[in-house]
Amino acid sequence: MRSVTRVLVAAVALAMVAVGAVGAPAQAADSIVIWVDPGHGQAIKELLPDGYKGTPVEIVEKGADVLRADLAGAGRREAPDAIWGDLAWTGELAGAGLLAPVTLKKKTRTLFRDNVLTGSVVQGEQYGLPVQISNLALITNTKLVPTQPRTFAELSALALKLAKKRKNVTVPFALAQGEGTSPWTTYPMFSGLGGYLFARSSDGSLNLGDVGLASKELRANAGQIDDWNASGLISSKMTAEEARNAFATGQSPFWLAGPENLQDLLDLTFSYRIGALPPMKAGIKPVPLLTVQGFMITSFADKHGVLDMASELVGTYFAREKAQQKLAAVSGLFPANTKAADDVTTGGGRVRAIGNAGVNGVTMPNAPQAAVLWGPYAEAWTASTKGKNATPAKKAFRAAQKTAMAGLKSGDVPTG
Repeated sequence: MRSVTRVLVAAVALAMVAVGAVGAPAQAADSIVIWVDPGHGQAIKELLPDGYKGTPVEIVEKGADVLRADLAGAGRREAPDAIWGDLAWTGELAGAGLLAPVTLKKKTRTLFRDNVLTGSVVQGEQYGLPVQISNLALITNTKLVPTQPRTFAELSALALKLAKKRKNVTVPFALAQGEGTSPWTTYPMFSGLGGYLFARSSDGSLNLGDVGLASKELRANAGQIDDWNASGLISSKMTAEEARNAFATGQSPFWLAGPENLQDLLDLTFSYRIGALPPMKAGIKPVPLLTVQGFMITSFADKHGVLDMASELVGTYFAREKAQQKLAAVSGLFPANTKAADDVTTGGGRVRAIGNAGVNGVTMPNAPQAAVLWGPYAEAWTASTKGKNATPAKKAFRAAQKTAMAGLKSGDVPTG
C-alpha cells in the first residue's frame, strides 16, 4: 500500500520488481505502476526485469476495452502512474485532469515525426509518447499492373480498363466502405481531394472550430467522387472482407490494406507492391489516417511521489529505439521512433513499407468531439457512392458539415 513506510517498501521491493500482482488493489510507495494490455505488459517486464534505475516497476494487465474507463473511476491508492493505450484518448483524459504532460527533450523529439507527436497534443502540451503506428497503404497486383500509375486518374482508368477487358477482374478498386462510422478506409481518397476532419492550431492542438468535411478544396473537387461512383470504380456496398477477397483472388488490381493484414499479404500467391496512393489533384497529397498507441503519464504519479521517475521512464527510456522496436513488435506495427522504424523487418519488410506509405499521415483526432464527425462523414460518403441513386458528393458533404457543426455547437458528443 502506498501509505506504508519506506522500510517496508525496501523489504518487499525484491518480491515485486517489474512483476507485480496483476489486478492488485494498491501499490507500494516508490514504485511505478503501469496499466497495460497483456501483450505489452510481458514486453515491458522483459525490458525492465530489475525495474528502472532501482525503482520497482509494477505491471497491472488490463484489457484495452476497460483500461480507460477504469482510470476514470480509480481512486488515488489503486490508480496507476502511467498507462498504455490509444493516444486519441489524450484529449478526453487530459480534459478530465487524469493525465500529466509528457516531457520530451529536444534530442528525443527529433526521433519522432511532428505529425505523429501532434496526435497527443492538448492545448499546446504533449500528453503522450507515441510507440506504434497503424495506417493504410496501396497494394498493387504487379501481374495485372506491371508499371505503377503516377496519378490517381491513371490508376482509375487502368483499373476500369482491366475490369472491362479481363473476365477475372470484377472489382476495379478494392476499397472497403459502408462499415461502422469511421472514415478510416476512405480518408486517403477524401484527403486527396482536400477534405479534412479538424485543422490544427499553431501550437499543435486541434482547432475544433475548423471542420473540413466540406472544405473549399473538397467542394471544388467533389465531382471526382461522383465520377468514381458513376464509373463503378468504388461502391459503398463493398465490405472489408469482400475487398480483401477480391484482391487475394486476383479479381482486383488495387487494395487499401494495413499492417493488420500482414498475414493476408504473406498468403498471396502473386507479386505485389506496397506504396502510397498517387495524387488525385495537383498540389494535394493523399494521406491516410494514423492510429497511434503509446504511453501516457497519469496525474496520480505526482500524488504518489513518483512523477519525476515516471516521466523519465516514459519520456526517455520508452522513447529509445530498442524499447520502441520491442513494444511495436508485439502488435506487428510500425514503431514511432524513426530510427527504430528504419530497422523493422517484420513480414519481410512489408510492415516497414506500409508504415513508410503513411509518413505524411494525419493522426486520429484526440478530442472527444471528433465523435460528432463520424456519422455525418460516413453518411455523406455512402450517399455519394451508392450507385445509380447517389447524392452528388458536394451536396452530401455540405450536409455532413452542417450536421457536424450543429453537433459541435450543441455539445452533445456521442459516447462509446
